Amino acid sequence: MFTKSITIAVPLYNESQTIKYLHEQLKKVKDEISINELRILLVDDGSTDNTYKLLEKYFSDFGNCQIIKHNSNLNLGGFIDTAINECNTDYIAFLDSDCTFDPSYVIDMIPLLNEDVDIINGSPYHPYGSVEGVKKGRLIISNGANYIYRVLINKNIYTYTSIFKIYKTTIIKDILIETHGFVSVCELFVKSILKGARVIEFPCVLKIRKFGDSKIQILNSIKNHILFMWSLFKKVKLKL
Repeated sequence: MFTKSITIAVPLYNESQTIKYLHEQLKKVKDEISINELRILLVDDGSTDNTYKLLEKYFSDFGNCQIIKHNSNLNLGGFIDTAINECNTDYIAFLDSDCTFDPSYVIDMIPLLNEDVDIINGSPYHPYGSVEGVKKGRLIISNGANYIYRVLINKNIYTYTSIFKIYKTTIIKDILIETHGFVSVCELFVKSILKGARVIEFPCVLKIRKFGDSKIQILNSIKNHILFMWSLFKKVKLKL
């Protein structure tokens, strides 16, 4: 049995259609995982639908589960800040609410955690990973962004942009998130690497969501990534 503790943290914004399925998938993880302590942290990021009520309905008796509601939509940067502040376990795993990454991957990733690993990176863009059902245009953008980050950071890591990762909590406790939107998950990862975090990649499959609609705003996400890339470029240039 894995003797450390881990929190699975999930952001939700207007995800009423996904909560029943999320509950089913996390229940499987809870029943099958071999771990000393598992906690679940669900953050309703200012939803305007009945997301919070459904979270209470499905997860109130889940056990070791905390539900938090933001008064307004703080986006992924706000979610990350909340998750890090609330986490008091040895590790924290970030998952999306629509289960486009199968939550059961966490079970397979746990045995890879040891004192020499700070981050396990769920990597659909790894040569042994794959992407299913994602539109070609979005796939091109994602591949392009991941390639640019790989060049800027000078690390042979294939996936920077996805939320699905397990972090050693002490590595990220003092990281300040300064970006907004989906780029925030990339910022957390990149800043951890620049701090010296030791990363291994876990090839996995990214699938299209089964329920509800994606919240990503493509043009806004591209703009935010470009701004963050530019800030990284300036930092790298100063070091040369």
